[in-house]
Amino acid sequence: MASHLGRRRHETTKEAPRRRFWPGRTQTPPADGTAKTVVVKRKPRRWLRSRQNPVSATIMAAGWAAAAILALGIILTWGNANPGNVLVDATLDAGRWLATPFHDVFTRTDPEQQLYINWALAGVVYYVLARALSWMTRF
Repeated sequence: MASHLGRRRHETTKEAPRRRFWPGRTQTPPADGTAKTVVVKRKPRRWLRSRQNPVSATIMAAGWAAAAILALGIILTWGNANPGNVLVDATLDAGRWLATPFHDVFTRTDPEQQLYINWALAGVVYYVLARALSWMTRF
């Protein structure tokens, strides 16, 4: 493990493979002490080969932003934040707009519980949709 320090990730060194003619039979190294070292060039890992392009990154950022706004709205409602505050009002307005397609997916007698469930569902759907679209535009 320590022998790999200082080398690039996609290049590793390994000794030339020893040919084994019979199972269980070992070969001795050359008498002169020279062992050949072969440099194997590997492809970078898949997640390094498929970096996000700007469109993919923007889609993912939009999905994260929508999910974050909805989560913040849930937290502000749960904490009984003052709706007269400008920041709280703007966050709840943005959350209401984002959760419009999910308005009455689940109905409960308690309106706060209904808000928690529907907004959480909206946040998950926005994140999954952004993740899928980001993956599709990556290639």
